[in-house]
Amino acid sequence: MYEKNVELFKGVERKFAKSIETLGKINFSSKEQDIHEHWDVSITMQIDVKAMKKKHRSDDKTNENIHYVELKNVLGNPGWLYGEAHYFAFETEDYWIMVDKIRLQGFIKEKCAAKEWSEIPDFYKLTQRKQRLDIFTLVKTMDLIFICDKMIKKDEEDTSRNG
Repeated sequence: MYEKNVELFKGVERKFAKSIETLGKINFSSKEQDIHEHWDVSITMQIDVKAMKKKHRSDDKTNENIHYVELKNVLGNPGWLYGEAHYFAFETEDYWIMVDKIRLQGFIKEKCAAKEWSEIPDFYKLTQRKQRLDIFTLVKTMDLIFICDKMIKKDEEDTSRNG
């Protein structure tokens, strides 16, 4: 009976792990870890942290209402949107906005489907700097909030700094 229950519970753990596999590499506990440390599944994930940026280099301060998304880097290779990170943590003055990479890729694909180009950064238009091979677009922070999985409140110390 014990062996049957153990196998049943392991099946439940595998089902759970399957449902969260997009969040990172899944590790299962050993028998000893299950008994003594009381855990069954762990996830490791990579997060690419994106600081607040200025809309234009000449701006005095950063702007929490906008974020850039890089489709190609300066060498013309896939940009950070297609990198190894599982999540992106976009900074605002008071929060970190946690967005799943696959969800962000789909969102950008949809919003930039018209493949409109702009010489200056503009929302959901593709921009490439002179003498560079990069391609990026400007995204509204409100849209990131709409597609995010979680918002994490910053520590008081973090929110007191001025961008």
